[in-house]
Amino acid sequence: MIPESEPVDPLADLDPAELREWAGTTTLSRGRNYQRMGRVRELVRSAGGSVTARVEGSHEYSTTVSYDHGLQSECSCPVGSRCKHAVALILEYQDLLEEHREIPVKADGDSRHPHSGEIPEERYGSAGSGTRAGQFPVTGSGTQKKPVLPQKADTPVRRYLAGLPKEELIALLEDLMAGYPRVRQEISDRKSVAASDAASLSKSLLSDISRISREDAWSNAWSGESHIPDYSPVRKRMEILLGMGKFDDILKAGELLLEKGTKQAGTGDDEGETAMEIARCMEYVFLALRHSYRPAHERILYAIHAILDDEYDLCAGADTFLGESFPPDEWGIAADQLLREPGKQGTGPGHNAVTEKYHRDDRVGWIVTALDHAGRTREATDLCITEVERTGNYPRLVRRLTASGRQDEAVTWIRRGVDATAKKYPGIAAELRDIRRELWEKEGDKLHVAGLQAGEFLESPTFLTYQKLEQSARAAGLWDDLEPAVRRILETGKYPAKRRGNPEGTGTLLGGVLPDTGLFPCEHRRVREQPFFNLLIDIAIARNQPEEVLRWYDRLREASRAGGFLYVPDDRVAGFVAGQFPDRALAIWKGKAEQRVAEGRPKSYEAAVNYLEKMYGLLKKTGRTQELAPFVAALRAAHARKKRFLELLDSFERKTIRHR
Repeated sequence: MIPESEPVDPLADLDPAELREWAGTTTLSRGRNYQRMGRVRELVRSAGGSVTARVEGSHEYSTTVSYDHGLQSECSCPVGSRCKHAVALILEYQDLLEEHREIPVKADGDSRHPHSGEIPEERYGSAGSGTRAGQFPVTGSGTQKKPVLPQKADTPVRRYLAGLPKEELIALLEDLMAGYPRVRQEISDRKSVAASDAASLSKSLLSDISRISREDAWSNAWSGESHIPDYSPVRKRMEILLGMGKFDDILKAGELLLEKGTKQAGTGDDEGETAMEIARCMEYVFLALRHSYRPAHERILYAIHAILDDEYDLCAGADTFLGESFPPDEWGIAADQLLREPGKQGTGPGHNAVTEKYHRDDRVGWIVTALDHAGRTREATDLCITEVERTGNYPRLVRRLTASGRQDEAVTWIRRGVDATAKKYPGIAAELRDIRRELWEKEGDKLHVAGLQAGEFLESPTFLTYQKLEQSARAAGLWDDLEPAVRRILETGKYPAKRRGNPEGTGTLLGGVLPDTGLFPCEHRRVREQPFFNLLIDIAIARNQPEEVLRWYDRLREASRAGGFLYVPDDRVAGFVAGQFPDRALAIWKGKAEQRVAEGRPKSYEAAVNYLEKMYGLLKKTGRTQELAPFVAALRAAHARKKRFLELLDSFERKTIRHR
């Protein structure tokens, strides 16, 4: 049996396809944008293997991911799990590992990284103003109270300005306004506030949005050059209008910003920085929505429409707003309005059946949410049934039927859903199988749980599906009978013939040991030309069998050299066998160093030196550091024209010499 304390980090080796099926394409895309924007903070990992961080969204959320018989996540955001924040955390963790950056480790049970979905108190206040979120200095007339100015430090510049005659000071400010647009805007805004002239501010805000949204947005990761539109003037004016209580002016601006900002984010060529700039502005919009005097159903519809029109995760604050408590009748009015509205129709060049299905499902989802909040749950379920074939959201329907005690109907829809989605939308079919497995587990039907895991393994032989199959088969007391058939598949690449019989009968899978659940309609029985080398290596590593690791690694390299285009896990194998077979690890690292230097890129040079550091560390442990010098000298001679590499090599040699 695979030991629980296996030397494998499943989060680090998580397959991109598995992450896509776990989170869904949309959530994966949004999580990737969050990670690229640098929203993941204070990442730590626990001794037990979980990873936790703070992820900045509309609020700051605490997010944890782990891999315990499958990918798991927990987040303080309204979604709770399988959210964009969890995806961003996983991708950031993998990047840190790839860059060989140190990740702090906290002990299990350490509570110094609490979950918190609260907005920092002064997040929306002006710096130094003492204004807190939700506490805008508003009078009954809508004018802003005169702020209490903080005391300034007595500096030579301050004393100089204080001594200037009034006319000279005015002339200085006019010169600064002429040369610096930000100074001109600041003085103009202060003038509008002093005169309670919100109309001028609102007009300037709309003008700013129109102007900035026309700018090109681009960045070049290779050269480091970029042009990211600066939306700070928009945020500044929105903050002032919040303080003046002009919430509807901000909501009007938010509609324009979402329309024009979406186009800009879609046509830009950056790494998501522009979308982040716009999203920061939209946070003010949803804060204004919270304080608006509009009826609750109008505010609910404003937030829902913003989400439905948002293609680049610009409206994270809308989810938080909709998580607040509103009267059921207001939710009902909003639901009826959504039911009367036509759905979003794709007409652009990027329109296709998939995007249309996604938009329709998103819209139906919010109508269902509104009906549920209105207490009209039966109507919501009936809508799910009516729309399921057009939206493809069978899991939503099945979970609703299960929750309402209609289990027989749920099982029927699971089968219909799997048949409809297995080929074109495998992620949906996988989620339906998970629901069926949960039902069997509640019933104590270990045999069919194992049969389901066998079907998953045969459809996609990975280390994860192998682990699940072994665990469930052991629970059913069948692993000893099953393992020889599983090993034959892995070592030969030949699948057994599928014997069809009663879909939920016994003795139809893997040599007649397990039942065919009928939930894998696509035919996947095929003959490979070679064993599942990488999976066999994973299993051997998990079982702490270095000889087996090297046996399958050598065969994998032979197949790769023969033109198999196979992934060879050199780093993983070398790191695992270094203790018992140091010469094999050194040979692997040596080959990788030579390969990376030959690529001729700065990052490749850094990776090559990293392999040299690994070699040095292992040679130092075995008292053989003198063996490294000839190899380093040969690299230096062979790549004498690569100045950047030689600089890194010099630094490496100084460091290793210093530690001898």
